[in-house]
Amino acid sequence: MTRILVISRGVVGREMGSPGIRAYHMARVLAEELPEARVTLSIPNTPDIESPHPRMKIVAAGSALNGLRQMMQHDIIISRNFRPYAAALFLNKRLALDFFTTFWIEWMELSKRIGRRSQRNLWMDSNRHYLNFQLTLADYVICSNDRQRDHWVGVLSALGLVTTGVYDRDSNLRSLIDVAPYGVQEGSPKHERQVLKGVVPGINPDDKVVIWNGLIVEWFDADTVIRAMAKVSQKRDDVKLFFLGTNHPDQLTSVDAPPVQRAINLSKQLGIYERSVFFNVGWAPYSEIGNYLAESDIGVCAGFDNIEARYSFRTRFMDLFWAELPTVCTRGDVLADRIAGDPVGLAVAPGDDEALADAILRLIEDQEFYDQCKSNMAAVKADMSWQRVLEPLVEFCRTGKSGAMPKRQRVLPLLRRAIAYFIERSLVPIVRW
Repeated sequence: MTRILVISRGVVGREMGSPGIRAYHMARVLAEELPEARVTLSIPNTPDIESPHPRMKIVAAGSALNGLRQMMQHDIIISRNFRPYAAALFLNKRLALDFFTTFWIEWMELSKRIGRRSQRNLWMDSNRHYLNFQLTLADYVICSNDRQRDHWVGVLSALGLVTTGVYDRDSNLRSLIDVAPYGVQEGSPKHERQVLKGVVPGINPDDKVVIWNGLIVEWFDADTVIRAMAKVSQKRDDVKLFFLGTNHPDQLTSVDAPPVQRAINLSKQLGIYERSVFFNVGWAPYSEIGNYLAESDIGVCAGFDNIEARYSFRTRFMDLFWAELPTVCTRGDVLADRIAGDPVGLAVAPGDDEALADAILRLIEDQEFYDQCKSNMAAVKADMSWQRVLEPLVEFCRTGKSGAMPKRQRVLPLLRRAIAYFIERSLVPIVRW
């Protein structure tokens, strides 16, 4: 019997963001697809939801000592990042790294909140050593798209982890790093109670709701969407933009964070705050997401023209696909290409509020195109189901085969990178978002 531990660094429970949701479904799919395995999902909070499968249990991570014990009791351990003590188990465990985003770029954006340049540089340098340590630990890596995979292959190569032996065993490197993105839930959202239309003051029962179903953070361009809504509101007063959450359960951002405050202040300056633009102060419970999506008509997401967009995988799109909501977004990422190509919505140039407004109005007023986008969603949902996208990880857990450099050859590089990380980290002030 194979014992698999999925470690979630994000909260898993009634309220959770993308990292927690991903870990939850990852553990569920592994339990469903591997009858010979027993799966444990370790979470940073006290469990407040039931396990969805009898071969999967949900436990609290607890202290560092308890986390080490949990790792010792399992054969394969999957996490988006491993605590430094994982190095003690390096030789005897299979470690799979879930690098579902290009963390370095997101951290570069978050580091803008650090006022002093010297502290910002120290923090980013410690993160670089941290990523190097993680990649040296890993026997297997998964990411969210082929652009990300190219990025991580380059990093692995620069770290000396793609040797001639690794290449000769698998010149595609799929047994070392493969693509397993965020997935789409089965079925469709169930509307169990009214949460938006006729409930939120200012959103009427017959209004058209454009939903921003995620957080507002540095790498998302909420301001351009708000400016677009100011233009839409001049033509139609029945179109309402609703931001689903401001206080992230993993404390990544809150209503007091600069990007959120900037978005609220802009909507007030444009005279559309709580008239055409609405903010949910808090975070919608995971069980309620379906209600919000079922009452929405269009999804929206906007990013910038930068490398974050190029390498990103917009997890929020997955719930929009699940709800079969035609979507307006900005170009630049792989899912925007799919939204425009299938089509299941419209993609416009980053920063173009006029084009964004026109796209929103087209989806509202062109019923034939709207219906075509909705009907095209079925193929997207099937292709992006959790069972489908996690097939490479399931296969790794089934076979245990790794294309990584032999562990004995990684011991010294691992030690060097651990020391470099600890030294750099000791110089960095504690950063709280």
